[in-house]
Amino acid sequence: MLWEPEDVVRVLDPSEQRFVRHATYTGRSVTVLGELEAAALGAAFAALQQAYPILVCRIVEDADENGILLRPGHIEAVGAWVSFGEPDEVRIPTEPMDPGAQLAYLDVVLAEEDRARVTLFVHHGVADAAHCVELFARLWSYYTGYVETGAITVDAHEYPVSLESLLAHRGIERGPRSGLELVTRPLVVADAVGVVEPSPPSSPALARPARVHLDPAETARVLELARAQAVSVNGLVTAAAVRAFAAVYGVAWVGCVYPVDLRRRLDPPVAAAGGTNLSGLAGFATGSADTDDLVGLARRIGTSLHDDLGAGVIEQSVLHFPDFFGPGRIRSTAGHIALTNTGTVPTFHAPAGLILDDYEIVYLSAHPRPSTGASAAVTFLVYTYLGRLTIGRLGGGALAAELLDAMASELSWPPASQEAATA
Repeated sequence: MLWEPEDVVRVLDPSEQRFVRHATYTGRSVTVLGELEAAALGAAFAALQQAYPILVCRIVEDADENGILLRPGHIEAVGAWVSFGEPDEVRIPTEPMDPGAQLAYLDVVLAEEDRARVTLFVHHGVADAAHCVELFARLWSYYTGYVETGAITVDAHEYPVSLESLLAHRGIERGPRSGLELVTRPLVVADAVGVVEPSPPSSPALARPARVHLDPAETARVLELARAQAVSVNGLVTAAAVRAFAAVYGVAWVGCVYPVDLRRRLDPPVAAAGGTNLSGLAGFATGSADTDDLVGLARRIGTSLHDDLGAGVIEQSVLHFPDFFGPGRIRSTAGHIALTNTGTVPTFHAPAGLILDDYEIVYLSAHPRPSTGASAAVTFLVYTYLGRLTIGRLGGGALAAELLDAMASELSWPPASQEAATA
């Protein structure tokens, strides 16, 4: 036995288990301009670990590679890593990251001329996008407080819970629909990987999305277009992704999957750090012939989401996750595009003279293993920071280099429907 029974917090649920196989950490990173006090940042990270004890928990796996969440016990927490290097690059930390030891790490790279990079890595099984942003914001708040006053006030938080447990607490049970029927199909032999034997860990792998930025004026134009046409920004960027993919790859049909944060949609609502992965999945599919108009497509996407939320199928998606992810899956999502829009990232609190610039999202697999299923054809990451809308891309194959420019072009010029409305 790898653990003592009293150390067990709980077995992870399917929404969390899907990040165990590769030991996936999601990273939030900024470049820092100005004099960064490494000792103060180390104190801030220690305070963050105290305030959010989930970060110093660990995940072990049973014989079937199912993740079990454990309290840290007597294991001493790993503090911030500080070294000198090149802050323009997000790196794989020089020290090993191991979910069997700790679920969050802080990597600090210092350079001359008052430049640095700070990256917070958190295991994706215990924190999604909203949760990670909350942790990163709290880290900088602690740092600023320590620099300005020499002290940090910490309020400890409870362990976050899974979406499955929150739904069960509200009496929501699995129904017949997942909401993803348009973007999934029955598993066929070509999708199968056979019995996946327990495998030794591979070397860590970092995924740093290629990115394109809209400038503040272009970003403001997207916001104004959404307001004027009574569509959501998420609808516009999703429509832009669908149109770009259809144009670049010349496909007749596009399926898209995107997460929907359910925190404010649950009753009662859940705080940002109150849950682990509190997003359901929405599915949308369309023929390429029906994507001629950006705004019209955005409106269709918004209507589909509104209908699915009203019918309760966004919440249902997570209850069907065993059908789509892991060795017991019976349906395939191969070939779809995935889009995660984390919205507007807050301006992080920083002392006078310190600028936190060029926020980005990265992923690190601490011990990648052979996958148990086909993944998205391409994944887009969308967020707005300091007034600039950023689009990141992972995957996409041989034509991937064309996708970001195509998507940015979709959002950088007014479509025909807007020109007609303003003529």
